[in-house]
Amino acid sequence: MADFGTSLLREKFSILDPEIKGRENNKPVIALSNRMVADMKSGDKYHEEFVIRAHNMHSCTRMTALVLQSFYQGGPIMNRHTPFDWSASWDKIVNEYEYAYNPQRWIAVYHKGRIVFEAGEHHMLLDVIEQCDARNTGQYDESVALAEDAFKQLGKTVTIDHDSNVALVVTFEDNECRVGVIMRGPDRTTTFNFKANGTKEKPLNTPQCLSGAAAFLEGIQLAFMVGMNNEKIRLGIIKRFSNEEKQTKEAKKRLSRLSAEVANMEAAHDVHYRPERPEFPHVIIDAEKLAQQILEPPEDSDDDEEPEETEN
Repeated sequence: MADFGTSLLREKFSILDPEIKGRENNKPVIALSNRMVADMKSGDKYHEEFVIRAHNMHSCTRMTALVLQSFYQGGPIMNRHTPFDWSASWDKIVNEYEYAYNPQRWIAVYHKGRIVFEAGEHHMLLDVIEQCDARNTGQYDESVALAEDAFKQLGKTVTIDHDSNVALVVTFEDNECRVGVIMRGPDRTTTFNFKANGTKEKPLNTPQCLSGAAAFLEGIQLAFMVGMNNEKIRLGIIKRFSNEEKQTKEAKKRLSRLSAEVANMEAAHDVHYRPERPEFPHVIIDAEKLAQQILEPPEDSDDDEEPEETEN
């Protein structure tokens, strides 16, 4: 497989309309997105680029992995006799947990600034940004200013503030994968790297390495949520048999599947971590400790009441 590199951006766009009078009413409209570029080459023969935006980081990364796999196995995607099945790819990405507990999920895939697939609802500003970027290739940072000009030409003067940070950096080169993961939480930023090597007998599986990175992105976030919810359940903030308690239990099952996904990547490659491999149970414990520091029992709880004995 050819060399490949990309990064995952977490983005926040704040759109302010100065024509709206009154400080209280003039709040910016917020558009959030995760963005990854799949710029793919196969020797001097083929070159194709897609931009993937999604509601969450792991979905964005997984769709990029599927696009890479399809391109390097079957050639350019846009001009095929049998079209690439974007809907089936999206269904493959969205797991049962996501279907049940993330109704806000969405994805949008762009080619030359035009949407080729979308599911769910995303802010139209993202479409304008991609159209501007397609006209000004290689200068993504200037796309916001171009988007402001585009609105002005339509008779609408707006100010757009753009804030972004990198969540994932990926490089595939000489049968080696290097991945850096940066997770920003409420109490600290978690950073780790892993390197995976292929062999002559078992070449590097680039999409699998990307999917492994997605498993870490999803798993760390889920584990943190589980840890916080465990403490909320203990304090009575989350009620027994509630939908939130059920979600917490389902998230634990999802974490087991993500751990298996990472294990499959490790079984197929020689993988090394720095500083160490993140363990989802440890993330849960750390989140529980943080929750103990910042959460308080609800006011109507009775700490002096003896808990009822229940059968195991």
